[in-house]
Amino acid sequence: MEDTKARVRVEKLQQQVEKLCSATVRASAAETSFRFSGQRPEINGQSAQIRAPHLRPDYSQDDFRSFRGAADAIALRLKHSDTQLHMQLMPQSNIGQLIFEIFEQLRCESLVSDLMSGTKHNLEHRFRQWCKQFFASDAIDNQLGVMIFMLVQVVWCRLTRLAMNEESEDLIEPSRMMMAPHIGGALLGMRKNTDNQRIFASHAQSIVDVLDDLQNNETDEDSGDEPKSSVDASHFSLFLEESSLLGDDLALGNQSLRNLNARQLDTLLKQYKVYTDKNDQIIHAQKLVPAVILDDYCDKQDKRFKKQIVNIPRLARDLAKIVPGKQLRGWDFSKDEGYIDASKLGRLITSPQDHRIFRHQQERPMANCLVTLLLDNSGSMKEHIEPVSMLITILCKALEMIGASSEVLGFTTKSWQGGQSYRQWQRNMRPPNPGRLCDTRHIIYKDADSKLQSAKRSLAAMLKLDLFREGIDGEALLWAANRQQQRLEQRKILIVLSDGCPMESTTNNHNTKHYLDTHLRQVASAIENSGNIELYALGFGLDLSPYYRHSLALESIDKVDQALLGKILQMLKQ
Repeated sequence: MEDTKARVRVEKLQQQVEKLCSATVRASAAETSFRFSGQRPEINGQSAQIRAPHLRPDYSQDDFRSFRGAADAIALRLKHSDTQLHMQLMPQSNIGQLIFEIFEQLRCESLVSDLMSGTKHNLEHRFRQWCKQFFASDAIDNQLGVMIFMLVQVVWCRLTRLAMNEESEDLIEPSRMMMAPHIGGALLGMRKNTDNQRIFASHAQSIVDVLDDLQNNETDEDSGDEPKSSVDASHFSLFLEESSLLGDDLALGNQSLRNLNARQLDTLLKQYKVYTDKNDQIIHAQKLVPAVILDDYCDKQDKRFKKQIVNIPRLARDLAKIVPGKQLRGWDFSKDEGYIDASKLGRLITSPQDHRIFRHQQERPMANCLVTLLLDNSGSMKEHIEPVSMLITILCKALEMIGASSEVLGFTTKSWQGGQSYRQWQRNMRPPNPGRLCDTRHIIYKDADSKLQSAKRSLAAMLKLDLFREGIDGEALLWAANRQQQRLEQRKILIVLSDGCPMESTTNNHNTKHYLDTHLRQVASAIENSGNIELYALGFGLDLSPYYRHSLALESIDKVDQALLGKILQMLKQ
C-alpha cells in the first residue's frame, strides 16, 4: 500500500512539474498548443516527434533543474528544427534513427544565444545528469551501448565546446580512438553547419553509415560462431524514448493504438493473460458493509446532500441539451394531416367535408441514454471519496430527472499483495510471465434499472474506506463496457473516475514492464474505436489523457459546485 501511495505521489508531482515546463516551452517557442501528455511532448494532441533520450527526466531521480533543461531543449528544437525535413532525411536502421535523432537535438541546443546564460546552464546540467545515469546503467556492458554513448558525448563536446564528463572518459577512449579516422571529417562538418539543418544532417548520416558498417561487419564475423544474444531493448531504456524504434505503444501514447482496426486491437487484447479468475468477485455493495454501519453512512450522506449548493434542476436542463432524445408517448387524433386513422375512415362517407381523419405522434423529450460511472476503488482514492461520492449522487439525480438511466460501478481487489491467486501461483512453482496475479473485486453500487432513492444505501457503501485496495483498470473497463452493451438504450456514455494508473503490486512485479498500463490503453482504444460507447475520464489530481482520448484533469476537490459540473459538461460536449 505504501508503494502505491508513493507511486501516485510521484506521478502527481511529475505532472505538476511538467505543467510548469509546458508553460515555459509555450512561451519560449511561441507554440501555444504544446503540452506534455504522459511525459510525451505533444502539439495539438499529436506527438511533437521529439524523442531524444535526455529530454525525459523522471521526478523520482531527477531534480527540477533537469526538467527546466529538458523544457529549454524542447523549445530550442521547436524553434530551430524542420520536423518534416528531419523525418524525410531519417536513416532506415533502428540505431541509425536513434543517433540521427540525438544529433539533431544537440544541433538545436547548440544554437542557444550566449545572452541566455541561464538556459545554457540548464541545458548543460540536464545533459550531464543524463550521462551520469547512463554511465551507472547496464547499457555500458555491451559494445554497441558504449559506441553510441561515445558518439553522443563527442558530438556534444564539439558543438558546445564544453568538456566531457571526466568519469566516462576512460570508458569511451578506446572507441573514440578507433572511430576518429572514420568520423573526423563529419564531426568538423557538423560543427561548421549547425545553422543549416540539411547540410548538418548529411554529415550526421555519414557517421550513421560508419556505425552501420561496423555492425554489419561484426554480424558477418559472428555468423559462423555460436549465436550471441541480441542486445536487450531494456539496455537502452535510459537513452532511447521507446517509440516506433521499439514498437512500444505505451511510450507513443494512444495515438498508434487509435490507428489500429478492431481485429488488430483484438489481437493485442488476447495477449493479456489472467493466471486464474476463480477467486474473482462481482458483488453488490450492500453485501460488503454491515447493516448498522451502512445506516450510519447513509445518514451522513443524506446530511451532506442537503447541504450541497448545486442547482440540480439547472444541471438536469444542461444535461438534457447534451443527451437529447425523443420517445413516442401516444397519439393526437382528429388532425387534418398526418397518419391515417383507420377508425375515422367512416367520416369520409358520413361527413365528406370533414378531413379530420388523421393522427399525429406525441413525442416528449426523453434522454434515451445510459450513463455508467466507473469508480476507481484503489487506496489512493480514499482522500477524494467524500466529494466524489457526492458528485456521483448529484449526477445520478440530474440524469434521473431527464429520464436517463444511470449505473454506478466500482473496482478494486479483494486483498493486498495478490491474495489467493498469487499464493496458487507460488504453489505451482512460479511460472514466468503469469499475467494478472490478484483476486479482482467488481462492485455494483447502483444498477441501471434502480432509482436513486432505492439505491441510496448501496451508494453509501462508497464511504467504506477499507474496501479501497489496488486496481486492475483495464479489466474493470471491459466489465463496465460489456454491461452497457447488454442494454437497449440508444446512447451509452461511460465515465471513469480515477486518480492514477493501474497498480497491483504482484502483477507488476512478475510481468513485463507496464503490463497493466498497456492493457488499459488497449482496452480504452478498443472502446473508443468501436463507436458504440462514448468513453470519458475524470482524473482527480492526475491527468488521465495518456489513457483516454477525452479526459478532464481536476485538482483535488473539497466540494462539488456549479463550476466543477460546468467543466464536466464541457467535457461531455466533446
